[in-house]
Amino acid sequence: MFATPRSHSLLLAVAVLVAASPRSASAQPAPRPSVFQTTLEEANQLTPEITTEELQKALASGSAPVFDVRTAKEYAIAHIPGTINIYEKEVQQIIAQYPDRAARLILYCNGPSCGKSKRTSEELVAAGYTGVQRYQLGLPVWRALSQTVQTDMPGVLYIHGGDRTAVWVDARTPGEFGAASMAGAVNVQKGEATAANDDGRLPFTDKGTRVIVFGATAQQAKVVAAEIAKKAYWNSSYFGGTFDDLSAAGLVNHRPNVVSRNASLAAGAACVASAGVADIDNGSFDPDSGDALTLAIVPAGPFGLGQHQVALIGTDRYGVSASSAAFITVSDQTAPAIGDVTLSWERQPSPRHGLTLLTLDYVTADNCGDVATALTVSGRAADRALVVDAHHVLLKNGGNERRDGDDDDGEVSVTILAIDTAGNQSTRIVPIGRRSSER
Repeated sequence: MFATPRSHSLLLAVAVLVAASPRSASAQPAPRPSVFQTTLEEANQLTPEITTEELQKALASGSAPVFDVRTAKEYAIAHIPGTINIYEKEVQQIIAQYPDRAARLILYCNGPSCGKSKRTSEELVAAGYTGVQRYQLGLPVWRALSQTVQTDMPGVLYIHGGDRTAVWVDARTPGEFGAASMAGAVNVQKGEATAANDDGRLPFTDKGTRVIVFGATAQQAKVVAAEIAKKAYWNSSYFGGTFDDLSAAGLVNHRPNVVSRNASLAAGAACVASAGVADIDNGSFDPDSGDALTLAIVPAGPFGLGQHQVALIGTDRYGVSASSAAFITVSDQTAPAIGDVTLSWERQPSPRHGLTLLTLDYVTADNCGDVATALTVSGRAADRALVVDAHHVLLKNGGNERRDGDDDDGEVSVTILAIDTAGNQSTRIVPIGRRSSER
């Protein structure tokens, strides 16, 4: 069946109506702008606003200068990387550096409520400039959108020595961080922002905590700072200089240099020894001028007999520590003591000659344990003496005759020898006269 010319016209009209209808199945709603594509849309402004996306493109391409019209200190503390700082009251510098009145110039300051960029743009319009634009969302919104900002050395010096509100993050390797870093800094490398947020390096519930990242280079710091910003730390920034710049400014704290030596100590009265720092310190020092170093031994002791491994730990005023291992050897170096000696005699029956049993009553003591004792006899009448045990000597009566000039008290001497388990010895000589032995 073939359509008539009239039916052709009707079908064409329907097709046109369907194609033009906003409710057509193939029609798509207009895409809504993202937060990067919006502005404040303030009415009655002399200069137009640009979006965050437009600012990103301008900075990436370098197609237009972007001016931060805040104070030099504000700029040094935190600014959008790649921008130029000319304070709002120094508009003549902009005019002198960019005389082309048709040039595109972009201004920003401290966010939606900041009037610096508005006032500066109005002055430039009054001076004949026609390409002035404002990023009125400013630094706060830029940061809130997890965009990285930069901190310069004057800002570092102000924060470090002035308000002291920053958490410092060292983006270098653990080895470099361990040797020297800013006091109180934490070590977070590229790719570790998530872990640092979970393991305690960045444990802050207040995501507005100021975080400043530094590294061997500004680029190294920038990468880590961008990752941290993505973890909602909107108040983060990176230092635009190098680690060497921080060191030259005196902001770097070096780890103490701790040097130890082994020590041998004598056990005291309780058979233990207490070690002092001076016993194992071998010239430890802090490389930072004027810094105090506190040394301690861990474990602190006291130490019993034998060898003990310890650590000499040095801590500077910022709490940064280093350690060095050492061995403390405690030995018993004290000779046993022999107390007062009391003598007593007892005559013994003998078929031919009388014998006298000499008893030496004494006690010994040692700081570390048992003592072994022994007796020896010496003197002119030693041949008449027989050692029975550690407390008894058997003396034979008679024997050598006394000659003129002989000393009655020099006939026999008994020596008490005391030896402890460490081999330390002490002696006591007890003279025994002939008259005494013949009682």
